Parts: sequence; structure tokens; C-alpha cells
Amino acid sequence: MRQYFTIMICLLGLVTITFSCKTKQLTHLPHTSTTEKSEQKFIEQYSARLGIPLEKGCNQALIRSIDRWLGTPYAYGGNNTNGTDCSGLVQNIYKEVYGFQVERSSVGIWKQSQVINKEDLTEGDLVFFKINTPKVGHVGLYIGHGYFVHASTKKGVIISHLDEKYYHQYYFSAGRISR
Repeated sequence: MRQYFTIMICLLGLVTITFSCKTKQLTHLPHTSTTEKSEQKFIEQYSARLGIPLEKGCNQALIRSIDRWLGTPYAYGGNNTNGTDCSGLVQNIYKEVYGFQVERSSVGIWKQSQVINKEDLTEGDLVFFKINTPKVGHVGLYIGHGYFVHASTKKGVIISHLDEKYYHQYYFSAGRISR
């Protein structure tokens, strides 16, 4: 009676090679690496936690930073997790994630950024609003899929969508800061 056996070798977690004595064929099977599995787990965890869609390749440091700030109460002139305003939030996240200092006011950040089309927004870009004033008075950090994080005067640090009636009405500009 013949005995058949299979030997499986995993090379650097990238490819699983199977050799079967019966067929004497070498078969390459795709193998999901540990990095891919952990990224997928991260995406699933934070998509559910933040209530927004995230994609493969998203900036995990940015998403973790946003998560730490969510729920922080609004405080005019504040810039820490005990209380912050919109520009304090953006300033802190930029420093944490990109190691880059932005201006302290919404107007200052707007002047510091390069204007881009709304359709060209990518993760880490900025969105500016003129809410009942002739100048920029509010800034948020774009996450993707129309979502942005910002410090709302009534709700503190939250995630909103650019298509929400209120933000659509007061939207002024999109900007990008060279990082």
C-alpha cells in the first residue's frame, strides 16, 4: 500500500509551497502575510470604531491620532485632549502624525496651505469653512470618502461628512500643506 504525504513550506510568510509525493507537482498557493492580516484587522477595527470606511494603505498613525482626539470637548483657544478648538486639533494632529508645525488659527492654516480642488482631497488635506463670517473661521482634517475630523463648538471633536447640509452650506475651500 502506497502512502501519500504533503510537505508544506512557508517562505518568509509570502508563499506556501506544497509538494505532493503522489503527483510530484510543485504548487504555489497565495498566502496572506502577517502584515496584510494585521492591516486588515486594523481597517476593520477602526472602520467600525470611527463609523467610516477606511481603505488598505490608510495612514494608521493618522487614524490612531484621530481616535485619541474623538470626544474631546470644545474649548476656544484649547489645544489638548482636555479641550480644543478646531485649529488646535489640526495643529496637534499635524505635529503628532507628520512632525510638522502648522499655524495656530484657521485663517493662518488656510494661508499656509495650497488651495486644491475639492475633488482632489486626499487623506491629511484640510477643509475650510466660512460660518457666518467673511473670513475662514473653521478648519477640519480630511480623512477620506468625504469625511473629516474637526472640533465642533457644540459636540467637541467629531467626524462629519462634507455632504451634510450644514457643512455643505458653509464649505469654503480645500487645502494641502506640503509635508
